[in-house]
Amino acid sequence: MPAIHFYDAITAGKHAAEGQLVRYHSIFVSDDVAPEILMSAIKLRDDVYVDPKEAAKGELALLDLMLGETELEWARTGFKHFMTKDCLHVGFGNSTRLDPYIRYGMYRNLLPYPCIGLPEGSHFLDVETLLRAVALLRPDDFPWPESVRTLPMTAMHHFLMWEAEVNGTNRAILVKETLEKLAAASPKLIEHAIRTSSIEAIKTCLGLDGGEVSDLRSVKPCLMVHPLIPHPRGAILALPLAVDITYPDIVYVADLESDLSSLSDPNVESLQALVRVNPTDLHKPLIRVSLSRAPFCAAIGVVRPKDASRLAVDIRTVLANIEYLRAADHLAARLRDEPILELAAQPADVDHRMWAGDFNQADLLRMQRLHEQPIDQWPSIIASGIEGRFRELGGRLLGRTKPELLSVSEREVLTRHFQNKAAGNFQTPDRLAHLRKQGQDIAIESPNALGLVQLNERLARILG
Repeated sequence: MPAIHFYDAITAGKHAAEGQLVRYHSIFVSDDVAPEILMSAIKLRDDVYVDPKEAAKGELALLDLMLGETELEWARTGFKHFMTKDCLHVGFGNSTRLDPYIRYGMYRNLLPYPCIGLPEGSHFLDVETLLRAVALLRPDDFPWPESVRTLPMTAMHHFLMWEAEVNGTNRAILVKETLEKLAAASPKLIEHAIRTSSIEAIKTCLGLDGGEVSDLRSVKPCLMVHPLIPHPRGAILALPLAVDITYPDIVYVADLESDLSSLSDPNVESLQALVRVNPTDLHKPLIRVSLSRAPFCAAIGVVRPKDASRLAVDIRTVLANIEYLRAADHLAARLRDEPILELAAQPADVDHRMWAGDFNQADLLRMQRLHEQPIDQWPSIIASGIEGRFRELGGRLLGRTKPELLSVSEREVLTRHFQNKAAGNFQTPDRLAHLRKQGQDIAIESPNALGLVQLNERLARILG
């Protein structure tokens, strides 16, 4: 692989659509140039709600949240990093906690990373997923004590990243070191994970035909591991059944350890009722897997007989279920014809509508122009946008970057919007009074916690 990009970040805000990165650490390693090491601080936007009590429990309490570049400046750097061709991107918990913040940050700043898809040759690894896979499949290879292997993942992350949290070390270097230890301890498993770290490679591993499920006899049963897979062990033995027609990187698989009688019953009215959301819903055999989250995927032979015994996997049931599904000819046709995916209702606010469909080509070109032209040219570029999302996002971007280019009425609308967001979308007098009092009390209790003091001062400035 020509280049490897290790990265980690600290985020603020409860939701990626309204939050942001406040620290971004990165290291680029390639054969022909010296490593490029970056530690960026990003100023907290005025329209990000941060709960003072929650901030007091974590890293935000001690950070200088007013230090650094703007989110726009970071987004341009991030866009350059993640659009690098033929690059392996490696993070720790990136596919669960970081990448949504990164994607929304680019969307909010009108950089089309999430809109046009990943560049050719993009590969992603989540070290959290690999830790889970090694602990699950090759526990004897796990390069830390058993007491660490059995920790919840948040505690394991804290254990492995403590140096960065205490000393301000570049967290991306620690991600790199963690992957190196895993690769040295379990080389075959990690080599396989790297080979199957792209969406295309995962689809090949699953036996998809041109990215689709043509029939249930040609797809391949696989072990899939990812923290978000709804199973108590975060892993399933799966057979691909269908690819979502709207989002081709979403695959529906059957849990081969489940009772599949309801799935193959032609009298079941709705397949949606069989989709598992919670790990405890083991009676629901259909599982939605997003391949863009780069799950670990391998042939079921990776589960050795002693592993099956340790994990309480009944291989005979698994093999019988594979044949049972392959014989259910009507099921493949129904899965192709009946829509399964029912997205939860999304907030109407434009900041949340990243997945509302791709921007058209003309607006993508406007995005490119926007980042090439001086800022005084932005109002005319934004006003000429075809899609409402582009114009509204552009207006907010302009309001954060150079509000004097907006009219008085436009500035007033944005000011109210930013105030509402900073207050957690609850602009009632009692809510504001409670929030201000909470911020003041916490700042007084922790006068040496710079981040908490700044959050209180920020609320006073924004809310008055």
